[in-house]
Amino acid sequence: MVCNDKKKRIKSMKSEFPWPSVVRLRNYVSVPYKNVVLTRKNVLKRDNYMCVYCGRGDLPLTVDHVIPKARGGKDTWDNMVCACTKCNNKKGNKTPAEAGMKMLQKPYQPNHLLFIKHSVSNMDENWKPYLFVN
Repeated sequence: MVCNDKKKRIKSMKSEFPWPSVVRLRNYVSVPYKNVVLTRKNVLKRDNYMCVYCGRGDLPLTVDHVIPKARGGKDTWDNMVCACTKCNNKKGNKTPAEAGMKMLQKPYQPNHLLFIKHSVSNMDENWKPYLFVN
Protein backbone atom coordinates (compact mmCIF):
# COMPACT_ATOMS: atom_id res chain seq x y z
CA MET A 1 0.00 0.00 0.00
CA VAL A 2 1.40 3.38 -1.06
CA CYS A 3 -1.38 5.57 0.34
CA ASN A 4 -4.46 4.92 2.43
CA ASP A 5 -7.83 6.64 2.72
CA LYS A 6 -7.87 8.20 6.17
CA LYS A 7 -11.70 8.36 6.24
CA LYS A 8 -12.23 4.61 5.80
CA ARG A 9 -11.05 1.48 7.61
CA ILE A 10 -11.37 -2.25 6.97
CA LYS A 11 -12.66 -3.98 10.08
CA SER A 12 -12.80 -7.60 11.09
CA MET A 13 -13.95 -9.17 14.36
CA LYS A 14 -10.58 -8.65 16.03
CA SER A 15 -8.56 -6.30 13.82
CA GLU A 16 -8.71 -3.02 11.95
CA PHE A 17 -6.67 -2.14 8.85
CA PRO A 18 -6.20 1.00 6.75
CA TRP A 19 -8.32 1.25 3.60
CA PRO A 20 -5.93 1.20 0.60
CA SER A 21 -6.36 4.09 -1.80
CA VAL A 22 -3.19 3.62 -3.88
CA VAL A 23 -1.43 0.26 -4.10
CA ARG A 24 1.79 -0.73 -5.87
CA LEU A 25 1.76 -3.88 -7.95
CA ARG A 26 4.63 -6.32 -7.61
CA ASN A 27 3.83 -8.04 -10.89
CA TYR A 28 1.99 -6.56 -13.83
CA VAL A 29 0.37 -8.56 -16.60
CA SER A 30 0.05 -6.44 -19.71
CA VAL A 31 -3.40 -6.64 -21.28
CA PRO A 32 -3.72 -4.86 -24.61
CA TYR A 33 -6.45 -2.24 -24.64
CA LYS A 34 -9.16 -2.54 -27.22
CA ASN A 35 -9.94 0.40 -29.44
CA VAL A 36 -12.83 2.56 -28.32
CA VAL A 37 -15.97 1.45 -30.14
CA LEU A 38 -17.46 4.01 -32.52
CA THR A 39 -20.96 4.74 -31.20
CA ARG A 40 -23.15 7.83 -31.04
CA LYS A 41 -22.68 8.00 -27.28
CA ASN A 42 -18.89 7.79 -27.58
CA VAL A 43 -18.79 10.55 -30.24
CA LEU A 44 -20.80 12.82 -27.91
CA LYS A 45 -18.53 11.91 -24.99
CA ARG A 46 -15.36 12.55 -27.05
CA ASP A 47 -16.63 16.03 -27.97
CA ASN A 48 -17.59 16.72 -24.35
CA TYR A 49 -21.30 17.00 -25.20
CA MET A 50 -20.66 20.32 -27.02
CA CYS A 51 -21.44 21.27 -30.61
CA VAL A 52 -18.20 21.50 -32.60
CA TYR A 53 -19.63 24.32 -34.71
CA CYS A 54 -21.10 26.73 -32.12
CA GLY A 55 -19.70 25.32 -28.85
CA ARG A 56 -23.08 25.09 -27.14
CA GLY A 57 -24.06 22.14 -25.02
CA ASP A 58 -27.44 23.35 -23.80
CA LEU A 59 -29.31 22.43 -27.00
CA PRO A 60 -30.39 18.98 -28.22
CA LEU A 61 -27.34 17.26 -29.71
CA THR A 62 -26.91 14.88 -32.61
CA VAL A 63 -24.05 13.35 -34.57
CA ASP A 64 -23.05 15.04 -37.83
CA HIS A 65 -20.99 13.61 -40.67
CA VAL A 66 -18.34 16.17 -41.68
CA ILE A 67 -18.44 14.78 -45.22
CA PRO A 68 -22.10 13.79 -45.63
CA LYS A 69 -22.85 10.10 -46.18
CA ALA A 70 -24.76 11.00 -49.37
CA ARG A 71 -21.47 12.39 -50.72
CA GLY A 72 -19.33 9.38 -49.81
CA GLY A 73 -18.63 10.15 -46.15
CA LYS A 74 -17.99 7.13 -43.95
CA ASP A 75 -18.89 6.25 -40.37
CA THR A 76 -15.41 6.90 -38.92
CA TRP A 77 -14.03 8.78 -35.93
CA ASP A 78 -12.50 11.36 -38.29
CA ASN A 79 -15.79 12.01 -40.08
CA MET A 80 -18.29 12.17 -37.19
CA VAL A 81 -18.74 15.06 -34.74
CA CYS A 82 -21.18 16.23 -32.10
CA ALA A 83 -23.48 18.98 -33.38
CA CYS A 84 -26.58 20.73 -32.11
CA THR A 85 -29.65 20.21 -34.25
CA LYS A 86 -29.63 23.89 -35.28
CA CYS A 87 -26.07 23.71 -36.68
CA ASN A 88 -26.66 20.28 -38.18
CA ASN A 89 -29.71 21.58 -40.08
CA LYS A 90 -27.82 24.71 -41.19
CA LYS A 91 -24.93 22.59 -42.53
CA GLY A 92 -27.32 20.21 -44.27
CA ASN A 93 -25.82 18.08 -47.02
CA LYS A 94 -22.69 20.24 -47.36
CA THR A 95 -19.16 20.16 -46.02
CA PRO A 96 -18.38 22.69 -43.26
CA ALA A 97 -16.42 24.82 -45.76
CA GLU A 98 -19.31 24.87 -48.24
CA ALA A 99 -21.74 25.84 -45.45
CA GLY A 100 -19.36 28.58 -44.22
CA MET A 101 -19.05 26.90 -40.81
CA LYS A 102 -15.84 26.50 -38.87
CA MET A 103 -15.20 23.55 -36.55
CA LEU A 104 -13.93 24.48 -33.09
CA GLN A 105 -12.02 21.20 -32.90
CA LYS A 106 -11.03 18.55 -35.40
CA PRO A 107 -12.49 15.08 -35.00
CA TYR A 108 -10.07 12.36 -33.87
CA GLN A 109 -10.05 8.77 -32.71
CA PRO A 110 -9.95 8.81 -28.89
CA ASN A 111 -8.04 6.36 -26.75
CA HIS A 112 -9.22 4.58 -23.63
CA LEU A 113 -7.52 7.11 -21.30
CA LEU A 114 -9.92 9.86 -22.38
CA PHE A 115 -12.86 7.70 -21.37
CA ILE A 116 -11.28 6.72 -18.05
CA LYS A 117 -10.79 10.42 -17.33
CA HIS A 118 -14.46 11.15 -18.14
CA SER A 119 -15.73 8.25 -16.06
CA VAL A 120 -13.81 9.24 -12.93
CA SER A 121 -15.78 12.31 -11.94
CA ASN A 122 -15.03 12.32 -8.21
CA MET A 123 -11.37 11.41 -8.30
CA ASP A 124 -9.61 10.81 -4.99
CA GLU A 125 -6.95 13.52 -4.49
CA ASN A 126 -4.46 10.80 -3.47
CA TRP A 127 -4.58 9.35 -7.00
CA LYS A 128 -3.54 12.48 -8.92
CA PRO A 129 0.26 12.02 -8.61
CA TYR A 130 -0.09 8.51 -10.08
CA LEU A 131 -2.44 9.17 -13.02
CA PHE A 132 -1.79 10.79 -16.39
CA VAL A 133 -4.71 13.23 -16.19
CA ASN A 134 -4.81 17.00 -15.96
